[in-house]
Amino acid sequence: MVYPMKVVSRLSVRCNNMLLVMLIHTILQLSVTAQKNLTPFGIASQSTVYGGTLSNPNNAILPPISNDFDLNICSHTKDGIDPSADWWMFQFSFELAYITDITIYYRTEFAYRMDGFKIYVTNTSAIPPNGYLCYEDSDPGLPNITQNIPCYELGKYVIYYDATGDELYGPVVELCYVAINGEITFEYTMCMHISHNYRT
Repeated sequence: MVYPMKVVSRLSVRCNNMLLVMLIHTILQLSVTAQKNLTPFGIASQSTVYGGTLSNPNNAILPPISNDFDLNICSHTKDGIDPSADWWMFQFSFELAYITDITIYYRTEFAYRMDGFKIYVTNTSAIPPNGYLCYEDSDPGLPNITQNIPCYELGKYVIYYDATGDELYGPVVELCYVAINGEITFEYTMCMHISHNYRT
């Protein structure tokens, strides 16, 4: 059967569009499985710093990967300063990241201080966080001091937020290591935009 040139042209464009969409989905799947720790691409901050220049918020994104506490290698907020909440925040140096999971190593023997903590992925640095709640520790008993938290979300900031704290000192954040795994998303957002346009 012979098709008019107009029909052939439309079919060709449609096939090319379908191939492009399939290619984009394949690239996205490969990107997500090729995740990496994104903490080298940004900076950390926290509500307060305990001990002057010690317990810097960036300590939490540097080795060693351990729960062993030392003011030179862990972050630590001042205790009893703000009884309502303490926080640790990571800001990416690029526009957005697609986050797949977050690994936390909290201070050994101080799980009671992280009881009730939350992890957010947001697009603003507002405190209290206004964004996607990846995780909330709401289970009875104390949380595990080493956690791997799945969180499939796009964002500019990752915020560890504690408004519970312990009875004596209130909220205190003591993170010894944090890894934020995922992908830089310039390509991801561009591909999603292209893919969406080809579907409509």
